[in-house]
Amino acid sequence: MTDPTPEPSPDAEGQNASQPPPDVDQEAIFQALSGINLNTIEADIESAFGSRMAELDKMLEGLDDLVNKIESDLHNLDQPKPESPQ
Repeated sequence: MTDPTPEPSPDAEGQNASQPPPDVDQEAIFQALSGINLNTIEADIESAFGSRMAELDKMLEGLDDLVNKIESDLHNLDQPKPESPQ
């Protein structure tokens, strides 16, 4: 005896399973399942990035100061020394 209900083709099921309904907010689903708020993560990343950039700026200022000091020392070495009386 045959089943009078036709079974859907596997292709149709695969297409429907791979795409959520258009009115579903995927970010809200992710947050509900994981407890992670993407906006909080983005803010944390921005804060860490800003902090690291500030540290990098300080390091670059220190390097500039060091280069200026070395150039000054080299310039002083190039100057002729005054003749000392003997």
